[in-house]
Amino acid sequence: MPRPIGRPAAPALVVALMLFGTAAVAQDDDDGPLARPAPTVPPTAVPAVRPDFGLSPAQVTTPEPGTPLPFLFINQERLLTDSRSGQAILAEEDRQRDALRSEARALDKSFEDEERRLTDQRPTLPAEEFRKLSDAFDARVVQARRDQDSRAAQLAQEFDQRRRQFYAQVAPVLVSLMDRYGARAIFDEASVLLADQSLNITQAVIAEIDARAPEATAPAAPATVPSDPAAEEQGGN
Repeated sequence: MPRPIGRPAAPALVVALMLFGTAAVAQDDDDGPLARPAPTVPPTAVPAVRPDFGLSPAQVTTPEPGTPLPFLFINQERLLTDSRSGQAILAEEDRQRDALRSEARALDKSFEDEERRLTDQRPTLPAEEFRKLSDAFDARVVQARRDQDSRAAQLAQEFDQRRRQFYAQVAPVLVSLMDRYGARAIFDEASVLLADQSLNITQAVIAEIDARAPEATAPAAPATVPSDPAAEEQGGN
């Protein structure tokens, strides 16, 4: 079964605005003989639960430009999930995540079929020969699992890098809005216990990101998942 990868809480935003996405670490461990490949697949982004004090996003009033404000705050997660460029990044993550899961299922079925054939042959094979075949099969399963975990870890790093690039492209938007409102700082909503919702400029930031869409397009995703994993494993034998 895939093991979830945790994601850290979003940091506060201050004048030097660099926002960060998720980081992930994949682990591998070896099971006994005839183990199944169990790849680690980067998880779907799930927005952190934050207290809204009874207010929905539609009820939040964006402050009027020109009124000096000491600070502003945003919902950092919504910049990613509600902007067009952010949604493109998340859609690409889903596509690559699904491809890795499909590869894992294909490998699992391949090894199940091979194990069944090996079990059927056992009564007709000398014990020593069967042991050699069984050991070789086990080694392939373990290596396939390590390869899957390695690809999953690499994919998680790519997800993190793309999100960092997205937030780096958002930073100039935040600087512009901070100047427009005469604010001295912008904080992430997660770091603010309670504040007047009129200081929330999340929707204004999203609108500005969408307006600058050509400058904040989702980075192209490198191809890291083989198109025919089962063939690749058999080809390496």
